[in-house]
Amino acid sequence: MKKFVLVLLMLAVLAVMSLSIAAAQDATQDRTGWPETFIVGVYPGDNIEEALAANEPLRVYLEAALGIRTIMYTGTSYNTIIEAMAAGRVDAMEVGPFSYLLAAEVANAEAIAVANYEVEVDLEEVPGYYSLMFTVKGSGITSIADLGGRSFAFTDPASTSGYLVPATDILLNQQFTDPAQIEEFTSVQFAGNHPAAVLAVANGTVDAGATFDANLTAQADQGAITNLCGYTDQGIEGPATAEEWPYLEAMTDEEIMEIYEACPDGSIVVFHQSPLIPETPFAIRADYPQSFKDAVQAALLAIAEDQDVVNALERYYVDPRESAGVETIDALYNSLRDIAALLNIDLRAR
Repeated sequence: MKKFVLVLLMLAVLAVMSLSIAAAQDATQDRTGWPETFIVGVYPGDNIEEALAANEPLRVYLEAALGIRTIMYTGTSYNTIIEAMAAGRVDAMEVGPFSYLLAAEVANAEAIAVANYEVEVDLEEVPGYYSLMFTVKGSGITSIADLGGRSFAFTDPASTSGYLVPATDILLNQQFTDPAQIEEFTSVQFAGNHPAAVLAVANGTVDAGATFDANLTAQADQGAITNLCGYTDQGIEGPATAEEWPYLEAMTDEEIMEIYEACPDGSIVVFHQSPLIPETPFAIRADYPQSFKDAVQAALLAIAEDQDVVNALERYYVDPRESAGVETIDALYNSLRDIAALLNIDLRAR
C-alpha cells in the first residue's frame, strides 16, 4: 500500500513538472495535424503488465508535457508493434535498435532521441550497450574460435544483442562469407529470450550463449543464477551485481581474459564483448507535422534538465548527433545496417 501511494505521488509530481513544458509549447507551437491521442509502442518482454507499469511514468510525463492523451501499446512482439505503426495504429515506439531499422524501412519511423537508461546525466555520452558471449568456466571455451563443434544459444532471431551482433562477431572472427556457415561451425539454438539463454548455459543445456550486458546482472540480482563472476568493489570475485559489473564499459580482450582467469571453475564468465551497440531510439512517424515531432523531441530532451524526473523515469534522452559525429540520429544506426548486409537480411521482408 505504501509503495502504491509513493507511485501515485511520483506520477503526480511528473505531471506537474511537465506542465511548464506544455505551457511553453502551447505559446510557440502550431498544433495543426497533431493526433488527438498519442500512442507509443513499447516491447512487452515477458510480462505485459510489468512493461506497462514500467512505462507509466513516461506516459504520464508525455501526456502532461504535450497536452494530449497518451497511451502505451505493447503488442506481443517487436514485429507486431512495427506492423501497428505501419498501419497507423501506433504513433511512436521504443522497441530496440535493430527493430527501429525495420520500422524505418517499413513503417516510416524517424528517430528523434536516444534513451540513456542511467540516472546520472551525461549529455556528452553516446548511449549504448554491449552484447556478451559467456560460458561456464571449465567448458574449455575462452574465445569465439573455441565454439567450433560446441552448442551455442542465441536468444531470438530479431534480437540485436542476442543474435544479430554476436552472429556477426562469429562471422567476422571466423572469416565466414555466408551466415549459414555459423550453423556448420557451432550447434545453434534459439532460447526464445534473454533470461532463457542465460539459464540454458547455467543449467548445462548449451555450452555458451549470448545476451546483453545488463541481463547477466539482472539474472544474478533476481537469484536466477548464483555463480556470475566478475568485478566487485572488493576485486575480482562473484557474484556480481548490476552496480558492480564491469562490462558496461568497453574492455580489451586482455581485460576480459584477466577477469576470466581469476574466476573459479563452475562460474559463469564472459569471454567476448561486442563493439558498442547504439541504445534504443525513440522513433515517431515521420509523416507527422514537424511541429509535433519537435514538441515530442523537446519534451524528451527536457527530462535531462530535471534530476527528479530522471530519477522517476530511471532514464533520460539525448540528441547524440554532435557527440557521435553524425548528421542525423538515424545515421547512428548505420553500423547495424552493415550487420544486416553481412547477414543477408532483407529489412523489408521481416
